[in-house]
Formats: sequence, C-alpha cells, structure tokens
Amino acid sequence: MHFKKIKLISCLIKAFVPAALITVFSVFTGCSVEPAKIQQPEQVRKKEPYIKIGIMETSSPVNFMINNRSLITSYDGSFIAKGLKKSVWQAQAKIISPPVILYLLVAGSMSSYENAEDMVVDLNKRGIPSFILPVKKKDVFSFEKDGNKKIFRVCLQKKFYSRQEAAEFQSGIENKIETFIVKYEAKKAEGKITLKNIRTGQIFESSNPVYIKGSSVKIFNVPVGKGFHWESSETRTYPEKISLQLDSSGRLVVINILPVEEYLKGVLPSEMPDTFPIEALKAQAVAARSEALAKIGHAHKQDPYDLCADVHCQVYSGLTKKSKHTDRAVKETRGLVLWNNHKICDAVYSAVCGGHTEDAKNVWGGQDTEYLKGKYDGPYFLKQKYGSLQNESNLRKWIDRSPPAFCNSTGSVPSSLNYTKKYFRWEKTVTQDELEKSVKKTTGQDIGMIKELEVLSRGVSGRIIQMRIWGTKGSVLLNRELKIRKALSGTTLWSSCFYVEPGYTVSGIPQTFKFKGAGFGHGVGMCQTGAAMMAIKGASFIQILNHYYQGSRLKRLY
Repeated sequence: MHFKKIKLISCLIKAFVPAALITVFSVFTGCSVEPAKIQQPEQVRKKEPYIKIGIMETSSPVNFMINNRSLITSYDGSFIAKGLKKSVWQAQAKIISPPVILYLLVAGSMSSYENAEDMVVDLNKRGIPSFILPVKKKDVFSFEKDGNKKIFRVCLQKKFYSRQEAAEFQSGIENKIETFIVKYEAKKAEGKITLKNIRTGQIFESSNPVYIKGSSVKIFNVPVGKGFHWESSETRTYPEKISLQLDSSGRLVVINILPVEEYLKGVLPSEMPDTFPIEALKAQAVAARSEALAKIGHAHKQDPYDLCADVHCQVYSGLTKKSKHTDRAVKETRGLVLWNNHKICDAVYSAVCGGHTEDAKNVWGGQDTEYLKGKYDGPYFLKQKYGSLQNESNLRKWIDRSPPAFCNSTGSVPSSLNYTKKYFRWEKTVTQDELEKSVKKTTGQDIGMIKELEVLSRGVSGRIIQMRIWGTKGSVLLNRELKIRKALSGTTLWSSCFYVEPGYTVSGIPQTFKFKGAGFGHGVGMCQTGAAMMAIKGASFIQILNHYYQGSRLKRLY
C-alpha cells in the first residue's frame, strides 16, 4: 500500500511538474525519468573531424623526445629528417623580421555586414569613430542555412601598440561604451624553425611548418595553469601528429593535430577525476565535446590552432593522464553533443558552483543564452529560503551557511570528492601590500593604498560582476568576474561569489582584507561536483545534462 502511494505521487508529479524539477525529484526519490531523445542532425558527418590544439607558445627552445621511429617533414610532405626511437630534439624560432602587432577595441561582433554598418553609423553620430573588420570563421560543423562564413567586428578607429595602452584607453571610455580588446596582426613575423638533434648535433631549418608523424612525442616543461594557484610546468606525452609553427609574433607554437574523440580522451581526466561516477564522466564527455566544437572559429581566431590546451579553453594533457574509466565515458557518448537553436551548445562548466550557477551573459557579456541561465543547484526550497542572491543580505546568509546544494560535499562522500570540500565555502585573507601589488599588476594602474572594495553589481549566483576599488590615489573599475578574481589575488581568487571584511586599520587604511566566499570557477553551466553528487544519488548522464543545460537537446553528429 505504501509503495502504491509513492508510485501515485510520482505519476502526479510527472503530469504536472516541469521536467527539470522531475529530474531533481528523481535524484532524491530514486524514481526514473524518461531520457531525452537523441536526435540525428539534418546533416550527418560520417567521419569525425580533426582538431588542432595549441600545446604551448614560446620564444625559448622546446625540448622533446620522439618515442618511436617517425618522419619529420615540411607541411607539404617534403622530407627533413628521420626521428629515431627515443631521440631527443630541440626546436627554436629564428626571427628574420619582427611582426607589427596592434590592439583594437571591439564594440560588437555581428553576423551580418548590414548590422555592423548600422552600429558604425550610430557610433560615429556619438562621436566615436569606428570601422568594420571582417573575420573569417573556421567552424568544424556549420548548419547555418545562409552559409555565412564571416563575422563582422565593429572596432574603434584608434589603434594601440600594447595591450596595456588599449586597456588604459578602454578604462577612460567605459562610461560611454563597453568594449573588449583583440590582437590584430598588421604584419606577420617572418622567420625559420630550427631543429637540433641533441645526440648527433645535426641542425635542420625550415621556413614552413614542421610535422612529426608516426609517433607519440614527449614534450618537456609544458606550462600548466598559468595565472592560477596550481601554475607549474610538466612533462607530457602527446599522440601523433605534432606540428611546429611560428605564430604571428614570431614565437614557436607546438600544436597537436588529432581526431576529436582522441582529444577528448586527453581532456576528460584533466577536467574531472577518473574516479568520479561513470554517469558524471559521460555528462562531462558530452559537455566537453560540445564546448570544443562550438568554440572552434571563435576562441583563437588569430592563432594557427583551434583551441589551446589550458584553462582558457579546456585542459588537455594528451596521453599523460589517460585512463580506462574516462576512455569508456568518451566511447559510450561518441559523437553526442548538446544542441540548441540549430547550433552546437557552448556547454561550459566549472568545478564547484557553490550552490547556484550563473548566467553566461553576466560572466562574458553578450545576450542571454537559454541553456546557460543561472539557477539554484539543489532542492527547490533553496530559492524559497534564500531568495535573490543579488541582495547583499541574502548573499551573506547564503555564504555563512552550508545549504544542501548538490555540490555541497562537506559531509560523508566518496574519497574522490574530498578535494572539493574546501571550495564549497572558503576564506582567504590578503594583506594591504599584496592587494596593492595585485591590483597594479592586473589593471596597470597605481591607485595607491587600497581603502575600499565597493561591490557595484552581482550576478544571479551572487558572483560580483562589477566592482570599484578605491585607493589613496584614485580608483579603478573592474568588470567581469575573472578580472575581479585576478585583481584581488596574485593566484586568482577561487570565485567572485564573496563578501569582504576589512581587517584592522592604520590611519583609516585597512591592513588586511578577508574574503569569505563560495564555489570555485565562473559557475556557468554544469557544476562538475554537483554532477558527481547527482550521479552518486542515481542520476543518469542525460538527467545531469538536462538539469544544467535546460532547453538543450542531445544530437549525434557522427
């Protein structure tokens, strides 16, 4: 009789409650949810695409080992040298003529020339001279009916020779118009790539890109986590093939060219522990595949590769961290992506949302994205209990407590989740001297001793998206959560969802600042820790994806 009542309640809930809430209900009750249908796209590709991953860019020599016999050739297949098993090489860029690099302020990116033209007319009327810069797309998958292969950037007429100069000008006009900075190649560097066989001393030169085919390659001192608290360098091994090229500034670029599914096998264990539940790993595989394919043509337009191998895109460690568990997650979701409005979803994710995800537009600007809207990450009563986290009083109560959100792993959890506990709620204290140096380094402005950190705007998760820092010599305005996190700590704060408690003062100047915060990362899209906790409670990878990317559908591309 008791079982029948539960079943009846479950049926009533399915009949009258939105699907997203059914997913949450099912996690706590064990009731099954009918999975979303996996649809075939209108144009099915029979072969998976290849992808170019930028491993590192450097002006210093790069040392590497070729693990098996291989060929070293020019980009057109012309023979350069044989790579013998376990042979060690050194590659370096040799500059012949330097580049001319400019920095532009972009007021908007349009899909049509006409819209860009309208914006230019409007800006010129406001006394802001501007021009249109067409940028070619390089999408792997395009399902756009108009076949448009370009975007049109509206750039301010004034050009700059350094990013700092551009940032200073940008700060001076922020009350008139919001812009972002892009690097523009007025003239590319010219040079050669030199290769030296460490054992024999032989030196080879090429004016064209160099390819290493037929072997995996071990690369020494690969930079990892630049600007974050885990910044370091590692020796990593990458599958074939490797390309050595010069970028527009004349630096040596090491690129790994490989199939998307092979790339994902190097992403998953770098972005999520392989000891996490398989359903969480499968959700991660779909999200990572979607994000990679959606970002091509957008993330690194001016670079000779599609995506980088670090936090900016997705962390990719090649063969170094591969495991059977993560390989299985990739294999069982082969070709599956999230789909919305005739496009692949840019299915971003973060480590620990802190109990509430964030709107994408609050983090990166732009328009609302349906499948990347912030929400409480847990039982429905959290919203009723805490209300809007844009309210400062609500936000402080939220951070000071330990609500039962999905990513709250502070209780008894599998050992693989122990490392996440410190991120759900955290504290960090910085000294006046540390804060002064960090603000100056990040913004390029010396505002003297820091007097106050004024929160001007918070996102739906409570993350600060605009802050003014007041100093004894002036003030600086910070927009975007990552810039705020970097400005306030030399190793980047874990999250911008925090409030500040000034410490003791000397002549009215705080000598320390305590940050009390929640979460780790930008908080947009899937919360990886929340996904793991949902999987532990019985959710499938489809239920997890439905919860974090509402309004999206699953489709198989190949």
